[in-house]
Amino acid sequence: MNGQQRRVSVLVGLVIFVGACLSSALAQDNVRPGDLTIRKVTQQLRRAPDYGGTSTALGSQVSGANRPWLHIEVEFSSELEWADEVLLKYYALVGEGREARLLTGDVVHVNVPKGTRRYSAMFLHPNTVQRFGKGKVEAIAVQLFYRGRLMDQTSEPPARTRWWEQLTPTPGFLLRPSDTPWSVVAHERYEAYKASP
Repeated sequence: MNGQQRRVSVLVGLVIFVGACLSSALAQDNVRPGDLTIRKVTQQLRRAPDYGGTSTALGSQVSGANRPWLHIEVEFSSELEWADEVLLKYYALVGEGREARLLTGDVVHVNVPKGTRRYSAMFLHPNTVQRFGKGKVEAIAVQLFYRGRLMDQTSEPPARTRWWEQLTPTPGFLLRPSDTPWSVVAHERYEAYKASP
């Protein structure tokens, strides 16, 4: 291969690379506000499923067996045929005044099909609910990102300010369904998510 052929080959490779980058950028730009939206956020205290006597199998002497967990569920919709890397960031405000803590967690959903009833969830262990929230959660906020862009956010109860940006976050307390007693049934309701590295 002579010098001119090498230059042509490099030029063709460069054109292909730039074309691929441009195509990727255009695909990202095709995502519009409203393509992914949060429809509803709910929270409730729930007792863990029993699965036919696991509390006995694990020892009924366990203090406070089957105390309520906090279950946060998000219903969202997607107008995209398929969406990967849908990131939901969860914020739970527990406690009041100087005792208030902002507990955080996030989940990345993959292979999310088009539809109005897509679901995501996080849980808070009973010990955490009791220790920091005295059995009560003051507020919940959720942000939905796609390809690094904030697509939607909401707070329950509704708020005029982004209160979750005014507090220091404490990560690691909100748990994915797979890290809870709901792991057995969660795959039937919640969108698939990317495993942690």
